[in-house]
Amino acid sequence: MQKRLRACAAAALASVVLATSVVSAALQSAASISKTDAAAALSATDEILKVVSRLRGLEIKQAVKSGLKTKDEIEQAVIRDLDESTSPEEFDAMQKTFAKLGLTKKDFRLREYMVALMREQVAGFYEPKTGEFYLAAWLPISDQKRVIAHELVHALQDQHFDLRRFEKWPKGDSDAELAAHALVEGEATLVMIQYDLDQQGIRLDLTKLPSLANTMLDQDTDSDAKNYPVLASAPKVLRENLQFPYIYGAGFVQSVLKSGSWQTLNNGYTNLPASSEQIIHPEKFLTRDNPVKIEMADLLPALGKSWKQADADVNGEFGYQVLLAEFIPKQSARTAAAGWGGDRYALYENKETSALIVAQYTTWDTANDAREFFDAYANRTEKRYGAARAKDSTAQLRVYETGEGLVSIEMRGSDVVIIEGAQDREQLQRLSAQLWQSKKK
Repeated sequence: MQKRLRACAAAALASVVLATSVVSAALQSAASISKTDAAAALSATDEILKVVSRLRGLEIKQAVKSGLKTKDEIEQAVIRDLDESTSPEEFDAMQKTFAKLGLTKKDFRLREYMVALMREQVAGFYEPKTGEFYLAAWLPISDQKRVIAHELVHALQDQHFDLRRFEKWPKGDSDAELAAHALVEGEATLVMIQYDLDQQGIRLDLTKLPSLANTMLDQDTDSDAKNYPVLASAPKVLRENLQFPYIYGAGFVQSVLKSGSWQTLNNGYTNLPASSEQIIHPEKFLTRDNPVKIEMADLLPALGKSWKQADADVNGEFGYQVLLAEFIPKQSARTAAAGWGGDRYALYENKETSALIVAQYTTWDTANDAREFFDAYANRTEKRYGAARAKDSTAQLRVYETGEGLVSIEMRGSDVVIIEGAQDREQLQRLSAQLWQSKKK
């Protein structure tokens, strides 16, 4: 459930703490830094850019302008980015999809929460439109240089690979967008770590360390609630999607470098990672194990004129990790999502009653993978609704009667389709017959 949650190419570095204690996230103090400290930080831009260029192996094509932003100014930048990338109608559809799948409460105010979350999290950001980077004006001087290093990696990426091409991502392919974002942010995070080590005089080959992603995923986050209360209280779907590009992205870049070189990573900007699956399992990126594209059948003929399609997108492996882990153990969710091959979902809304139906068509690497997902989603459904399967359920088809309509989970070979919210058995049968007409490419 990625759904365009990026909200600025920003260094949202909360909770990125390595067990090696070589780098920590920028803790945001309430007081603004002094003008002297601000001038000192910004005057270091050119020197930091030279170090980052050396560490990354990308030449500096032009100087990078820098400036400071207050929290209010950063909030305005976030709002501007949100308005440009996501319309009010898209936010409404996104929120309805989240609520229908039990990921947020029905009255959750998604856009307002995103603004508050990014206001808390953004330590700095690079603006491809102007070629400038901005530093949060309240950061302690001790934390500013690593944030500058992170953002200057984005400046070098932009000079060599053109980051503006990622700003207008095609609608309905959020999983691939998340993967591209993870490439960009994962690289900046890894180089930031290298910069921090370099400044301490530590020469350490990060490719020889255990997975950075696993290290960061296993860290103790008890302090997050105090330092980042908005992030700590965020629904899992928001928190994990915002952290994915930095945590999984750093592990992805580390693995690519271990298997190749910076040139291998450079090639990734020409032949982008195609899915969150390739970020989680970098070997699938290196072998170009690309996802199956699903052309989902239009369900409106089975629904009638009072319905409209409100939302449609791709969940991806990471999306299903989040979706399942909302109601079943995280490790079980990871295992069930690991055999993902491709998917497509759509949300339909009744224009008269506001009733919602979400349909998903998924395909898996093997029939065994499909069975694991089928069982996990059934477990999720039972936990979420507290519902028992209907008596006519079988090993391949499970139907549940819930307070939000009928839920159907059906497996055929390596494919699993899910319908949630059908109003009666007749409608469910029509929807199922139509949904199974979807095509795989």
